[in-house]
Amino acid sequence: MPDCTFCGRPAETVEHVIPKWLQKHFDLYDQQLELWNGTTMPYRQAVVPACRRCNGDRFSPLESRIRKGTASEREYYLWALKISYCLGHRDTTLLLDRANPGAGPLLPPLIADDIGILARHAFGALDSPTFRFSPDPFGSVMLVDGSSDEFLLIDVPRPFRAVAVALPDRRHLIVLLGDRGVIATMYRSKRRLRKSMPVELPGGMTDQTEVALKLFGMLILRSHLEIPRPVSMEKGVLLGARVPRKLPTVYQPREVYQVIARMLRISDNVANEAHSRYARMYAAMNYLRWR
Repeated sequence: MPDCTFCGRPAETVEHVIPKWLQKHFDLYDQQLELWNGTTMPYRQAVVPACRRCNGDRFSPLESRIRKGTASEREYYLWALKISYCLGHRDTTLLLDRANPGAGPLLPPLIADDIGILARHAFGALDSPTFRFSPDPFGSVMLVDGSSDEFLLIDVPRPFRAVAVALPDRRHLIVLLGDRGVIATMYRSKRRLRKSMPVELPGGMTDQTEVALKLFGMLILRSHLEIPRPVSMEKGVLLGARVPRKLPTVYQPREVYQVIARMLRISDNVANEAHSRYARMYAAMNYLRWR
């Protein structure tokens, strides 16, 4: 039997990366999930091995609160972290080239598990009400309104690590997994939000495009900020290094903008325009006060 993706015990079942209740709401069962190498697979087949305890006792109450819209910011963070973590592990079981099995997996296990230790430790919050995050939540959690009841899923891999997913109430959950809540704090300030959006959002766009552009602006801003990285993981505690009010800014080359844009399926033209308008401006500030 394979090991449970979450705890390492023998797996007796599978956990759906996109939960079945969300698949049912958006009628995703036979729809195709696009993989980063251009191939697809049905949403129903996007699963990872899990033990009954993790599939039931640990994650079912979390899924129930997400489904009802009663989750806390910490719980939304853990759910997005679970989606990102599971998508990476699913990719290790798929072939990079189905016609050439010798080419290896879609994603090497060591790359897929780059947040594994942090994720598995953070999931300990599901076992103990006294588990402590600092800051809490550990990343930026934002709920934004959509205009349609269409499904969207955006998974931004390392080194940026972000997730956007549609919820049943025409809202979209956007989570930056490792920024200690910096971007969410700035996003809630209208003045700073305008500065963090490198492109204008014309009317008549789909929710997918609009969310991708919003996430693009957030990740560009995040890339220019030097946020302390050290993390301490002790029993019952996930502690990030203290984030000063004034964060140093750094210059980013055009290629970084383009990489972020391609991950979000945004054109290089948008990336190039954003770089021309914002890269030197952010760097020239020397620092940004984020709260």
